[in-house]
Amino acid sequence: MIKLIVKKALKLSTAMLVGGMMTLTNAGHAGADEFTAAQKNEIVQIFQEFFLDNPEIIREALIALEQKNEEKRAAEIRDIIVSQKKIIENPKGLFVAGNPDGDVTLIEFFDYNDPNSKQSLPDILYLLENDPNLRVVLYETPMHAQSSLTAAHATLAAGKQEKYLTLHSALLSYNGGLLDENIIMDIAKQAGLDIDQLKKDMGSVEIEQIIENSSNIAEILGVQGTPAFIIGDNLYRGAMGLENIRAKINEIRINR
Repeated sequence: MIKLIVKKALKLSTAMLVGGMMTLTNAGHAGADEFTAAQKNEIVQIFQEFFLDNPEIIREALIALEQKNEEKRAAEIRDIIVSQKKIIENPKGLFVAGNPDGDVTLIEFFDYNDPNSKQSLPDILYLLENDPNLRVVLYETPMHAQSSLTAAHATLAAGKQEKYLTLHSALLSYNGGLLDENIIMDIAKQAGLDIDQLKKDMGSVEIEQIIENSSNIAEILGVQGTPAFIIGDNLYRGAMGLENIRAKINEIRINR
């Protein structure tokens, strides 16, 4: 009788496995307390043997659980983006490129030492040049190395000389390995910056606070790697590629 009940429960889909176990305990109007210790051990053994013989069931269940958790987290992040949209799209001190009154805002979280952020640079520059109604907010999110933080200080300081995007693009275009302070200063010099003034501005409390605020928002949104993008109400992780970004932007415009 026990084996028959268990086998019926095991025929249920992975998604209904817990429900199947409840069926097991309630089958024949019997409560769990009505099974003897030997019967309970037999049930446990049957389940153990089943899962050992069918490990794909566990894998499928774990994948389904992970997907469910990801969907839940994505919904939570959407809620945060919607409720805090003004703050997220207008962060104090961060650089805003493109049309300040654009009909769509694209947000990028990036790191100057991240190969995928470097890969995304041409896509962003292309969009800035070819989409006159796009507004782009660049979030400094140094994660990969200490020099990523130095680079973030440098680009924000370069903004005081009206050269943020110039230095930003030059640093993300560097393909010689990890940046260090000497390389950053060399690139800044080649970009036409006043290095003495740059170094002075890099140490300001204002810039430190801007980077801290940027990193805090990234943390609240669960950004744990770069690049990441916000388009509309959704957060997208990893390099998206130009066509995918354009498709999401067009989708927003079409649905308005």
